[in-house]
Amino acid sequence: MLLTDNGELEYYEEVLQVERKAGWELAIDDEIMSLMENQTRDLVERPERKYALHNKCVYLLKEENDGTRRYKARLVVKEFQQQEVID
Repeated sequence: MLLTDNGELEYYEEVLQVERKAGWELAIDDEIMSLMENQTRDLVERPERKYALHNKCVYLLKEENDGTRRYKARLVVKEFQQQEVID
């Protein structure tokens, strides 16, 4: 299994293969629900000759003050690819 420098998962395929995938799946579901409830995304048609920015999911295993671990998944946009006036 490929891990990031901090030991977190890097790809969704890895989430499906780990022992505690139920925790990761709950974190993914929470992120999707958060996006829907906060209305932070809209599904729209991409205009011709325009490019969509790429995105990825970041998986974090947070250690709380009481020693418990919390699974977090965040959908992030790779804004560094954005070109002014084009995207």
